[in-house]
Amino acid sequence: MTGRGRFIMHACLAGALVTALPALAAGASAKHRKQARGKRAIPATVSPAAAPRDADEPRSPAGGDGGESGTASASERESAEPEPAPRRESARSPAAPSPSPRSDDEQSGAAAAPSVLLPSSRRGAQAAAGEARDDVAGAALSDDDARALGRREASRVAAGRIEVAVSAGIDAGRRVFTYSDPIGAAPQAYRLPLAPLATFRLEVYPLASTDVPVVRDLGLRARVSRGFAMESSTTNGVALQDSWTRFAGDVRQRVLLPGAHGVELGATVGIDASYFDLQTKSDVGSLVPAARMLSLRFGLDGRVPVTPRFSILAGGGYLATLSRGQIYDRFRRPHVAGVDGELGAALALAPGVEARLDGRYTRYFASFSPEVGDPAVAGGALDQQFQLGVGVRYAH
Repeated sequence: MTGRGRFIMHACLAGALVTALPALAAGASAKHRKQARGKRAIPATVSPAAAPRDADEPRSPAGGDGGESGTASASERESAEPEPAPRRESARSPAAPSPSPRSDDEQSGAAAAPSVLLPSSRRGAQAAAGEARDDVAGAALSDDDARALGRREASRVAAGRIEVAVSAGIDAGRRVFTYSDPIGAAPQAYRLPLAPLATFRLEVYPLASTDVPVVRDLGLRARVSRGFAMESSTTNGVALQDSWTRFAGDVRQRVLLPGAHGVELGATVGIDASYFDLQTKSDVGSLVPAARMLSLRFGLDGRVPVTPRFSILAGGGYLATLSRGQIYDRFRRPHVAGVDGELGAALALAPGVEARLDGRYTRYFASFSPEVGDPAVAGGALDQQFQLGVGVRYAH
């Protein structure tokens, strides 16, 4: 080819290249703008609080999104654009859902939440303070009750109004059983010499510390005496095995007379028993006065101070028999009743503690209605029981 032909061919190629360059540049710019808009779509849908950017993520220039209103050219932005950072959702655990953007109402509600919870906390504090005040008031009430109880207790002690008293002692007992107008050898007298008995007493006033006038002086009393090492014999000299038990229980209403003397009176109603058993394997040849007497007792008693430490005790009662015992069943139509009396002295040894010496006498009297031909004939019988002892008493 000649030089002229080569020149013409080069000129055509240059013109085609100049014509194609603007089209290629326009296509590259459009493609770059599309990619830039796709990368900026995430910040538009996710709130900054829910998906914050990394420190190394490039920020858009102020006043635009970097696609249409930026000042740099498309080629400069493309050359300056770093590799796209991995999305933050890929770093999260698959089980944790991505937070959704909050609306304006939710954000305003969240901002107002502390102001709603504040009154509840204040109400809780006020309730706690109220409970504390109630506890203080309860403690003050308990203190008032304690002071009132202390005043009642001091008044009870000053008046000599005891709540409970226990005593123990050793007694010596004796029994004499005789007949009136006996006929024949069967009704023979019986005499028991002195026999030791252990005695225990209990006295309780459950409401002594209250302010109720009558109920505070209403109490219960109990007494039991048991004989030991006892031996006796009949008038014919036959040895007998003895067993003697005495017990009683009653309700007592005491009356404390006003004044500094401390006189105390009492009225009682209850039961009184004397179980006296006799056994022998020999032929006695007469009646043995074994008897189990159970009676309803009505009594009066009193305590009179002679000095601040020494007092005299006295009392007595009537015994309406409920059961007569074996000896009285040997006679026709027996009628049995009884009386008893007590006399003693008390010496104070210490506050609430005193030594006592007291004696008791019980008398059962019986009448019979015998007829000719009865195996045992007598006009009546007299059973006398004596008890004298010393002991120690503690009262509170």
